[in-house]
Amino acid sequence: MDRFTIRPEDPDQPLEEIWPPFGLRLETPRLALRVVRETDFPAWVAAATSGVTRTERNPFAHAWNENSPEELVRGSLPWLWSTRSSFGPDSWTLLLAVFLKPLERHGVIETAGDDETAPVVRDGERLIGMQDCAAAEWPVLATVSSGSWLAADHQGVGYGREMRSGMLQWAFDHFGAAFAESGAYTWNEPSRRVSLGLGYQVVGRRRVSDAQGRAAEWEDQFRLAAEDFRRPDWTVGVQGAERLRAFFAADGAGADGRSGADGA
Repeated sequence: MDRFTIRPEDPDQPLEEIWPPFGLRLETPRLALRVVRETDFPAWVAAATSGVTRTERNPFAHAWNENSPEELVRGSLPWLWSTRSSFGPDSWTLLLAVFLKPLERHGVIETAGDDETAPVVRDGERLIGMQDCAAAEWPVLATVSSGSWLAADHQGVGYGREMRSGMLQWAFDHFGAAFAESGAYTWNEPSRRVSLGLGYQVVGRRRVSDAQGRAAEWEDQFRLAAEDFRRPDWTVGVQGAERLRAFFAADGAGADGRSGADGA
């Protein structure tokens, strides 16, 4: 396993080695997912302000997408920064930017495994959305939760399911997750279809406030056990998972407390 090691007094050590979350990269047939960086912020803002909903009602827990571009930047970029301050072995959030790969690379998935020397940022990839993945009490619960959005002009062609499938394969097969959870308003059919199509089960329903905080909504709660995951006919390519697991434990054990080969 590639261990998390800092080389003293070495200003040339790659950023992905110093902060291993930046070294995680997931490849699906058409997409690449990696933790968003400051250098991605202009592309993030462009995608977020291009329109991210096609539903009549706001599908998000908070109406961040209804803000003016200026207010969106004031509110959302500090939040993107803030998730790093609480990143650790017990609780963590990975804000995975979703990039559309160049057409000539569609269908090509990286198969080298945890190749720590390969570049994480690649030319020609365009940010089109986000696939968040988070965990609380991770060593005990081994459960990830997720949220996502896509620019409106990239919806309806299967990217939502593809990026969630890639994230789930990494979480189950490379990081030791036992369960995945998600939620959606009962009227949000696009999100519900993605979850149900991947094998999630509705395990509860709760009453919550809408995105604007002015009315009540019903939200379905979804849970997926690793063994119930309906896998696609492709396997995600993963870079940087071993170093990220080692980042959580000085002895190089996995984030789930185990050492050795990747596997759920």
